Amino acid sequence: MGGRRSLRVIVSAILLAGVAVASVGVASGKGGSGGSGSGAGETETAATSGGGGSGGGDPLPLSRVAVPKPSGTEVVDTGAAVRLGKAFFWDTQVGGDGKQACASCHFQAGADVRTKNSLNPGPDGIFGSGGVTAAGQMFNLSNILNDDRVGSQGLRARVFKQIKTTSDGADSCNVAPKTPFDPERQVTGRNTPTAVGAAYLREVFWDGRANHAFNGMNPFGMTKNNLDGAPFVSFENAALLSQSVGPANNGVEMSCAGRPFNGPNSLGAKLLNRIVLQNQVISKTDSVLGAMSAAPANGLMCGTHKCTYKELITAAFGPGTGDKALPWFSKYWGQAVAAYEATLIPDQTPFDKFLGGDKTAMTAKQQRGWDRFKGKGGCIHCHAGSELSDATMSLRRRTGSSTRTAATRASTTSACVRPPRTRVARARAPAARCGRSAARRRITARSRRPCCAT
Repeated sequence: MGGRRSLRVIVSAILLAGVAVASVGVASGKGGSGGSGSGAGETETAATSGGGGSGGGDPLPLSRVAVPKPSGTEVVDTGAAVRLGKAFFWDTQVGGDGKQACASCHFQAGADVRTKNSLNPGPDGIFGSGGVTAAGQMFNLSNILNDDRVGSQGLRARVFKQIKTTSDGADSCNVAPKTPFDPERQVTGRNTPTAVGAAYLREVFWDGRANHAFNGMNPFGMTKNNLDGAPFVSFENAALLSQSVGPANNGVEMSCAGRPFNGPNSLGAKLLNRIVLQNQVISKTDSVLGAMSAAPANGLMCGTHKCTYKELITAAFGPGTGDKALPWFSKYWGQAVAAYEATLIPDQTPFDKFLGGDKTAMTAKQQRGWDRFKGKGGCIHCHAGSELSDATMSLRRRTGSSTRTAATRASTTSACVRPPRTRVARARAPAARCGRSAARRRITARSRRPCCAT
């Protein structure tokens, strides 16, 4: 009993530390409408410091870690690229049904906390967890002991036919073969990772398939998984760009299956001449788009008229690019969405204030949790550095290692699945990449056993 009680005390302390880490804040220098680059005085790597926090060896506050920049991009106005990226990210016209945006699954702390119609039945096609027996039902948070997975709602299964010019933004699609989700929306096989802080990662998605090299077309970089031909571009430190071009035309997440990014009858053809955010009202207080808001009307204003995506691309990438964007639309999409996501930096948490030397920013229990986290608990081996992740670019620069450490590889059944990031974890539920554990307390208590590898 004594051992169990001791474990509960350690777990509770670590979770309290997590509350301090997970309070999302975005610095004005990184999260405003300006550029996403690092400011003066920022440290290039997440080196440890001797001062602040609960003792020597603590990482620096995240505000002192430079946000990685992709090399070689074509952006000529970073502020304009951020505005374009945010418009792409939040516009429901992107979805094949005219309703699904990137933000539909990244709307709370950059992640998805919905529990209705959120269960994927796995390979056996049988719903059998959290009280769910069929698609469309409410998942009650509980441990999953079968091949079910908690994911995120996408579109109803459809096959792309053609784009339409109607203002509702919906494409013309045919009914797809029957799925376990009919007649409800499909559900992804993994829980949506948060976009907040993702700019620090060397590779993105749970399995790292969004490559650090951006080819301008798909997530796979210069690897053999790229089956789309010669790359449009070759940018490094660009996993966020690679990730950005994955979901938009995915037949489960956002599109009717088979819609292309570029050329005639594509997502680019659909959006270029459309009014930006024409079915949504933008708050005039929005830190990125507020100054262009047409509120109380929908959309954004470019001078005296409503903006089109062709105009926003031209503003971000230079004269003539909007008119010539159709064959290369995916590369502009990737660069713009990544520019916006690179502003979502959670560096104003109590934890960061504590690391900066404010010893009152965290409670005594939270400080004890941090001591356990980096000491007896061993959490720091996988949740390392200021970013609390071993899959970041700065950690790779310091250690020269691959994106995941030997300790992490040994802790899971697959060397290709990265551990969840601890920052903003409190804002996400259920816990773990596949939603197998209902609570962070259980994840913490069983951290030496992987929740899943798929």
